Amino acid sequence: MKLFTPNLRRTALLAPALALLTIPFSTGTAGATTPGWGSDKPDVIGDCNAGKPDLCQYHEVNSWTAPGNWHAASNVFNNCQGTDNATYARAASYETNSSYSYGTKQTFEVSAGFSDKIELGMKASTEVNQTWTVGDKRTITETITNTVRPGYKGQYWFQPLVHHSEGWLEVHYGKRVDGHYFWYYPGKDSTGFQIATPVAWGDGTLKGEMKWTTWAC
Repeated sequence: MKLFTPNLRRTALLAPALALLTIPFSTGTAGATTPGWGSDKPDVIGDCNAGKPDLCQYHEVNSWTAPGNWHAASNVFNNCQGTDNATYARAASYETNSSYSYGTKQTFEVSAGFSDKIELGMKASTEVNQTWTVGDKRTITETITNTVRPGYKGQYWFQPLVHHSEGWLEVHYGKRVDGHYFWYYPGKDSTGFQIATPVAWGDGTLKGEMKWTTWAC
């Protein structure tokens, strides 16, 4: 498989704390549980999504920025039956959003209001040409021209730059819930609550690398 990368311009107990989890927005009912926690503890993720606690505060412990996974950014261009080179000028695009997880396997959704509170606990970018905003969708679309030889297929792929944040959630209830007013998910000073947010250029477009890939039919 041959990879061609064109010249492109710029293309966040008494001691349990909040964890990340991919669940439908929960209202904190007795049957719901937060990832990593049992039924003897409140559904802090669902409750924060619903705005029930007096406080849902994210505390960042570690953060870093790194390239994410490669994703298909176009349909496959087919020149399997052709006898001449086929030139394609097509739009390649990719869209992504923030994701939340507990540990490395369990993911969950958060409401818009909750994501705003999470962002308050994350450190902002120190670089003037990039930013990240929790909960905002980011998109990259470019029209690029490439050639597929006879007997080959081609496709565009995009690798977004991702900002990672990990920490814990502090939740305060106005009355005792499962025996306590304060809960820390998944534990005070822990790193179980994890957020992956796409990095954008200053103009809001998704930051990363686009590549062109060809392979034999």
